Amino acid sequence: MRTEIENDGPPRSPGPAAAKPVPVLAHLAAAWAVGSVFLPTAGAVLPAMLFAGGEAVFLVLAALGVAAILGYLVIVIRATRDVSVLGATRGGRLLWALLVMGPGTAGWALGWAATDAAGLGVSRDAALAFPLGGVPYALVAGVLVRGWRHRAVALVLSVALLAAGVAVLRQEPPDELEARLAARSVHRETAYVVAIPGYRPDDNAYGGGLGGSGFAPANPASVPPDRYITIAAYDRLMVGEDMCGQPTALDAHLPVGSCTAEPGGLVYRRGPVEHGYQVRVGRRYVAVVGSAAVGHALLRSAARSLRPATARELGDQEQTGDYYAAKIPGYTPQLTGIPAGLIYTPADHTGNGAQTVRITMYVSYAGGEDVCFLTKECTPAGSGLTYVRKEDTHGYAVRRGTVTVQVLGGLRVDARLLRQATLDARPATDDELRRALPPLEPSTGLDRFRRWLRAL
Repeated sequence: MRTEIENDGPPRSPGPAAAKPVPVLAHLAAAWAVGSVFLPTAGAVLPAMLFAGGEAVFLVLAALGVAAILGYLVIVIRATRDVSVLGATRGGRLLWALLVMGPGTAGWALGWAATDAAGLGVSRDAALAFPLGGVPYALVAGVLVRGWRHRAVALVLSVALLAAGVAVLRQEPPDELEARLAARSVHRETAYVVAIPGYRPDDNAYGGGLGGSGFAPANPASVPPDRYITIAAYDRLMVGEDMCGQPTALDAHLPVGSCTAEPGGLVYRRGPVEHGYQVRVGRRYVAVVGSAAVGHALLRSAARSLRPATARELGDQEQTGDYYAAKIPGYTPQLTGIPAGLIYTPADHTGNGAQTVRITMYVSYAGGEDVCFLTKECTPAGSGLTYVRKEDTHGYAVRRGTVTVQVLGGLRVDARLLRQATLDARPATDDELRRALPPLEPSTGLDRFRRWLRAL
């Protein structure tokens, strides 16, 4: 009886068997010695050589040390070639030595940095540094041994330690926030924040609508326009410039958009931002110019009431014949320098539109400032608050431990809003400070590496 045997090809040779435990341990121990014996020895010798022989000697010895470690690893893999999957060929053995030295050293450096960042102090404790220093080299060698079980254990341990090291290094060092505060001259005690309904902070660095200093209305349309009138004299004319039969004074801040001749020889000029009149007084041309929010009739009345400014209006300034004043109800004058003249603003301090609705928070150490100094009104307002009224601002002050918090706004700001903002002001949290403060400039390669990790 004939029996047929199916044969799909030549007999298959069994795959490489897993290495035995004792040779594997000897193989791994030899790789472990790189980080636990050779590198600590080099770390003790090389700094002394740098001090004794200078930088050139240090570099030569460092290069010799790298070559010695690489040569040692080549000897190790030749002696234990049957243990590793790369031990069969000369090229494989050289690759093994480079892999153990390169990634092993990277893991060694990462491990020291991570344990120092975690405050474990391994690098300063010889009893811990000796057994742990060679672990990264042994793990790299373990990933390359024969037998999937050995490789799996080494790979899992490598990934776990790498993930733990990265997680630690991504965290901010305990003293970094304090260093960032010091770099920006920010004192934690006076770093207060508040969110004010209907307002946005000038700098939204804290996030969440929180601000630590200035605030402006969230709706720009709610900002009232500026109101002012300037009066300045000029004695030179622009060549060939004529509007409605009237020449234009050189350097005068006078609108040149359109003109209208009015009774009494006045010429009204209107531009996109300002409008007003130019009146000839002797050899000078006096410009009476107002912001767009100032009424036409008020400017006309001012132009018709021009006269030389009095000594009282000029204060300490000498009257040179260049200063003119006018009768402008509801406005008070001040001297200006460029151009020399007078500027009139509303007597109730509501003329500077943006400033009348701005809010500012001030935080100072208690006792360092008298909140009632130079105020028109300073009265207790309950809940530990003090209401203060100054020339063009008002608001509240409150004592918070070692600091005094003041929230002041322009005269158009509702006092109730300022009161609530003063009560709501609180110290900034660490997370808010981290967000608001710029990071420190990295000073070492490790600093740059940690910043890169945090950006991932």
